Amino acid sequence: MRKGGGKAKGASFERSVCKALSLWVSHNKHEDVFWRSAMSGGRSTVAYAKGKRLAEQAGDITCIHPIGQAFANRFLMECKTYRDLQYYGLLSSKGNLVKFWREACRQAQRYGKLPLMVAKQNQQPATVCLSRDGAKLLRVRPIITAPKLNLRIVLLDEFLKTATKVP
Repeated sequence: MRKGGGKAKGASFERSVCKALSLWVSHNKHEDVFWRSAMSGGRSTVAYAKGKRLAEQAGDITCIHPIGQAFANRFLMECKTYRDLQYYGLLSSKGNLVKFWREACRQAQRYGKLPLMVAKQNQQPATVCLSRDGAKLLRVRPIITAPKLNLRIVLLDEFLKTATKVP
């Protein structure tokens, strides 16, 4: 990958996730329910450091249509695309995926939401990472469970087919 290409790769991945989640939550009627947050959630982080709470801008994805508001109120949505997420690190609670998941959990807790992280490793299918409560709320069946990390992993395609909508 050319120098600086990771930023474009991440932005492209975020856009594709926004579209997929938008179609999912709207029953294939709208592809613009969710969109990328300002500064990929950085606006909220900067405001938080100044004592302000911008929960609607927290995370990589924000809601821009009323259809997705109930979902966005419950979940802080993060996206990660990385050359090697180090899934094997789930065995030792170390590695890139674990680091990203812990940060997503911290951010979600800060705003009283559940973490939802869509992650993609090069040459592998995208996955959805949820807490136990998130997986239970959306009624998804994880393919990987890491109880010590409060992490449940579902393939994104399976999530989009089977997850229930937030009432």
